[in-house]
Amino acid sequence: MTRSWHISRRTMLRGIGTTIALPWLEAMSAAQATGSKKAKPPLRMVFMYHPLGAETTAWKGVTGQGGDMKLTPTLEPLEPVKEHLLVLDGLRGRPHPRSGHNRSACLWLSSASAGNADSWGVETDVTLDQVLAPKLSKGARQNSLELSCTTVGRLMHAMNLSWRAPGVPMGAETNPRDVFARMFSDPQEDMRRKSILDVVKDDARMLKRKLGHADHRRLDEYLESVRSLERQIADFEQRSTDRPEPPIARPGKPENLRHHIRLMVDLLIVALQIDYTRVITCALGDESEAIKGTTYNRTLDEFGIDKTQFADTIDPKYLDFGHHKCTHDPKPTLPLIQAIDRWYVEQFAYLLQKLQSSRDKDGTLLDHSLVVYGSGNGGGQGKGWPGHDLRDVACILAGKGGGLLPKLGRQISFYGNAKQDWKRGEPLTNLWLTLAQLVGVERNEFGRSTGTLAGLG
Repeated sequence: MTRSWHISRRTMLRGIGTTIALPWLEAMSAAQATGSKKAKPPLRMVFMYHPLGAETTAWKGVTGQGGDMKLTPTLEPLEPVKEHLLVLDGLRGRPHPRSGHNRSACLWLSSASAGNADSWGVETDVTLDQVLAPKLSKGARQNSLELSCTTVGRLMHAMNLSWRAPGVPMGAETNPRDVFARMFSDPQEDMRRKSILDVVKDDARMLKRKLGHADHRRLDEYLESVRSLERQIADFEQRSTDRPEPPIARPGKPENLRHHIRLMVDLLIVALQIDYTRVITCALGDESEAIKGTTYNRTLDEFGIDKTQFADTIDPKYLDFGHHKCTHDPKPTLPLIQAIDRWYVEQFAYLLQKLQSSRDKDGTLLDHSLVVYGSGNGGGQGKGWPGHDLRDVACILAGKGGGLLPKLGRQISFYGNAKQDWKRGEPLTNLWLTLAQLVGVERNEFGRSTGTLAGLG
C-alpha cells in the first residue's frame, strides 16, 4: 500500500557535522496543500545591468505577441523565453552627473530626487532593490546580494548599482569564490575577507585624523558602506548552523569574461533556490573610466565575438577598438556595437533559461520572479553616440512575478502618439515606482518619477 506523506520546504538531510539542503520535491507541495491555506512561493526580484548603454535602434521593431512575437536581431537570443518578456520602449534615464556618463551606474535604480546630491555631487540615495529587500526577503538569510562581473576600476559611482543611503554604496562581490564563501561557509575565504575589512577600517580611522571636513564626510560615507558589509557577514556567521551543503562545486578562477558572468549567474540561481536572499543585483559591467581592464576597453576578442564575420564590412582598424571607443565613432563601428549589445542580451537569456528550468513548487523560479534587464544610458537613433544620452534606455521585464505580470510576450511603447519626440516618453523611475507598488511597498513617488506606468498588468 502506498502511503501519502509530506515534508517541509526547509527540511534538510542531517548527518554528523553537516546538513544538506533538499531540492524542491512534490512532497513539499503536498505538505502545503494540507494546510487551511496553500502557501504561495516567495517573490524574487533580480536586476541585471547592461553597461555603457544600448544602441537602441537595434531594439526597435518588435512585433506580435506571445508565440508570434518577432524579435529584432539584437534580441534574438531571447527567442526561447520570448513569451515571458515585456519589452519596454520609450523610457528615459536620469540626467548624468556633472562628471559625465561614466558615473551613471549609481543612478539606474536610485530614488534620489532632483538635486539631492551626495558629497561628490552625484544624485545618490537608497536604490529600488534596497527599498524592496526588507519586505521581499523577510525570512530569507540575507536581505540582498550584490554581484558585479567586473574586477577593475576605482570610481564608486561607476561600479555600484545598489545604495543604502546618499553616498553609501552596498558594495558588490566581483569574485565567484567570495560569493560561494558567503553562501556556504568557506573558512579560508571567510577569514580572508574579514581580515581585509578590519585592515580597511583601521587604515581609514588613521587617515581620518589627517583629513578636512569635506573628506571626513566622504570617508564616513565609505566607512558606512564597509560597516554594512560587516553586518551582513556577522549576521551570516551567527546563522552558521543553517548553512546548507553547497549544491555546486566551489568556483575556480574565471577563464574569461563569458565564464565569469556564467559563474555569477549560476551562483545567483543557487542563492534563490536555497532562499539565501530574494533580491539580487547583477552588473554585467560598470561605467568606469577607460583604464586597462575596465568595461570601457572590452574588445571583440574579450567578448569572444568572432571578428571574421565583419571582415568584408568593417575597416580592420576598428576590430580591436574597445566597446566605449566604438561608441565615440559609431557610424563605421555600428555593427560592432550591436554585436556587443547582442552578446550582453545572450547573458540575460542564459539567466532567464536557468530560472525557467528551475522547478519551484507549482511552477518555476521564473514564474515566481520579476527580472529587470536594462541600463541607465541609451542613444543612437542616428542622433548621437550610443550609450551617451538618456533617450530610449533599453529595458526588459521578465517573469510573471507570481501573477503580478499576467500578460507577457509583448512590447509596450510609452511614446503615445509622438514616437519621434523622445521627450514624450516616460521617466525610468516611473517603472521603479510601479514595481514598488506592485509588490506592496507604499510609495507615492520614487526619485524623479512623475507617476506610474499603465499597461504592465
